[in-house]
Amino acid sequence: MVYMLTIGRRLCPRHLALESAPEEAAEEKKDPRKMVICAVILGTVVLAMVLEKSIGIAMETTAIIGALACVLTGCLTEKQAYRGVDWTTIFLFAGMLPLANAMESSGAGQLIADIVVGLMGDAPSPMLIITAMFILSCGLTQFMSNTAAAALLAPIAISIAQTIGAAPYPIVMAIGIAASCAFTTPVATPPNTLVLAAGQFRFMDYVKIGLPLVLLALIVCVVIIPSSGRSERAAYTLTTNTPTASAIGVFFTIRKSIRKA
Repeated sequence: MVYMLTIGRRLCPRHLALESAPEEAAEEKKDPRKMVICAVILGTVVLAMVLEKSIGIAMETTAIIGALACVLTGCLTEKQAYRGVDWTTIFLFAGMLPLANAMESSGAGQLIADIVVGLMGDAPSPMLIITAMFILSCGLTQFMSNTAAAALLAPIAISIAQTIGAAPYPIVMAIGIAASCAFTTPVATPPNTLVLAAGQFRFMDYVKIGLPLVLLALIVCVVIIPSSGRSERAAYTLTTNTPTASAIGVFFTIRKSIRKA
C-alpha cells in the first residue's frame, strides 16, 4: 500500500480510465424499479455462487443467468449488454490459458526449472537457493497458474535442500510467496486482465509498476524468511537426527493445501 501511494502512483499512466460516452450517460435515467431489480438479481447471483455445490449450478452458469435476467427484466438493452462485454479480456484469457496449460503439460516449465537449478552449481548456498527459487517461481507465475508454479517447484526445492543439508521450509515459503507476486504482466492473474481495457493500460505499464514491487518482495523475503524460524540453525541446517520424512511431509502438506484451494 505504501509503495502504491508513493512510487507506484508516479509510474501509472497519466491518462484517464474509460468512461461512458456523454450521450450514453444522458440516455440513462435513474429508474427506482430497475435499481431494485438489479439489486435483487445481484444478491441472488452472489447467493447462488456461494451455494454452488448445494444447488448444483456452476458459477459461470449462474453469472450468465444473471446477465440474461437483467436483459429480460429491461434493466439493460441488448446493445448495452453487448457493449458491456470486454472482448479484449476474453481473447486474452482464451489465448493465454491454453499456453499456460501447454507449459505445464509439455514439460516446458520443468525444463526452465532444471536449467535454473543447473546454473546454481553443485553446492549453492541456502541464500542463493531462496533467491533463485523466488525469481523462478515469480517468473513462471507471470504466464502460468500460480498453483501450477508452486506445485512444480516445491519438490525441486525440497530435493535441493536435502542435497546441501539445508532446511526446506524457508525455500518452500519463498516459492509460495513468489507465486503470488503476479504483478508484471496483464495475464498473470485474472484481476490484471480485467482492468486492462478499462484502465487503457499497456503491457509495459504492468512491467513498470509491477517489477519494483516484485523486487521489494524479493528483498523482504531474503531478509525475513531465513530469520523467521526458531533459530538460525533451525532455519538452515538439518541436524543428523532430523528424519528426511519431515521434508517430504512439508511437500505433501503443501500439495494438499493447494488441491483444497
